[in-house]
Amino acid sequence: MNKSFAILSIFAVVTLFATAYDALVVQAQSAAPAIPNAAAYEAILGKSLTDQAVGDFVVTNNCSGTGQFQTCNDAGLSLWIGQNQKVEMAYLYPNKTSDFGAYKGELPLGLSPKDTMASVEDKFGWPKVEYVPQAGWEPRLPDEGGTPDHIHYWAMYKRLGVTIIYNSPSATDKGATIYAILVSK
Repeated sequence: MNKSFAILSIFAVVTLFATAYDALVVQAQSAAPAIPNAAAYEAILGKSLTDQAVGDFVVTNNCSGTGQFQTCNDAGLSLWIGQNQKVEMAYLYPNKTSDFGAYKGELPLGLSPKDTMASVEDKFGWPKVEYVPQAGWEPRLPDEGGTPDHIHYWAMYKRLGVTIIYNSPSATDKGATIYAILVSK
């Protein structure tokens, strides 16, 4: 009887330790951010591919190089490398696509993954009367726009350094949602 009790006691202690260890592992995994440095794209814009910060970003976000792009699928972003071997632009995918996870960092200029073309134009708007903001706001249309891929409308806001790519080829589809945000320095 004592031998059975001793074996049962050892089994109970091992089970207790295993359960406690599993709980710690689960806590550590849930506390870790999914994409630790995804928001740091701003810090590497304009920097050379040989810069330590760019190298760290590429490794941390599990990016892979293809031509002039460093693609970070899990992080929901891609970097465009110019001919001078500097990071010229970041492509942010605020919503999951077939190729990219959703970008987890803060979006530029107060944008949200749920924004539509109408809400972006409102956010980028200006006062109806220049010195009387309480008079209301007028939507801001893009400086340029087009549908180069015949699938997505590209709205370019040059003064803000962003291009919004929508999930619609139409410039008049005010309910179209954001597919990607291109940010340049």
